[in-house]
Amino acid sequence: MYYFSDKCRDMNQSNTPREIVSEPAATYGLTPNKYNHLVTILGGSKTLQSKVNNEMDLIALSRAGLPKKSLTALSKKLNISMERLSQLLHVSHRTLQRKSPTDHLSVHVSEQILAIAEVVRRGVEVLGSESALDTWLQSELPALADRRPIDLMDTSFGTQLLLKVLGRIEHGVY
Repeated sequence: MYYFSDKCRDMNQSNTPREIVSEPAATYGLTPNKYNHLVTILGGSKTLQSKVNNEMDLIALSRAGLPKKSLTALSKKLNISMERLSQLLHVSHRTLQRKSPTDHLSVHVSEQILAIAEVVRRGVEVLGSESALDTWLQSELPALADRRPIDLMDTSFGTQLLLKVLGRIEHGVY
């Protein structure tokens, strides 16, 4: 459990006695937000022009549409070209090229981007690093009928399946 005194120590305020505050940091809203990494994957809160603290924020963000520049950040994290990313999103590469970096994408495309970003977030969490995730995404896996995970990211069912497989890996099933 993450305690307020741990937060103080993290902030180099080690002279704060541990016994003063021993309540969980969640009481004060200081726990690391699981959505912070997701926002970073998509280029940061400046790119998204929004804070994400819960699922309702994700819904609002997808309804508003993600800015095109979030795609650039995602393609870098996945080590794939914008052309390959456009294939995963079922949008022509030329359509994406015509959009300015601040143009917003459709709800459907935004939802798929968020789903892919969640797989990336969870993959780094489970596998331990971006390089391990990159290797995993490009490997043919028996659990996926010898398909590469990257090739299944084009549908919501595919991203859900990948999240399930990552959960199994985390629990030692694979």
